[in-house]
Amino acid sequence: MFKQSHEMQSTLKECLRELTEAIGHHDYELTGDRIIVRDDDRQLVIHLVYEGDRHLGSLDLPMVRLDYEFTGYTKAEMDEFMEHLYEHMQRLGG
Repeated sequence: MFKQSHEMQSTLKECLRELTEAIGHHDYELTGDRIIVRDDDRQLVIHLVYEGDRHLGSLDLPMVRLDYEFTGYTKAEMDEFMEHLYEHMQRLGG
């Protein structure tokens, strides 16, 4: 199992929308604050954790931490998935 985390400046709702668009070509299940992606004998669980607002001058920026658990993936497959995800998020402005 491989684990990885990163933060995103977004609301939970926006983050869920962007993630489901990015993984739309996979079978997935949305359960509360988790997205479960099943791909044959592999599974990816993405936990979304709202971390509150980060204050930057007069701005209040909502922050979400994304925790990924890759089961049955090789390191290279995990890296490839994350690269695709990051590229998708950049196109959407995340």
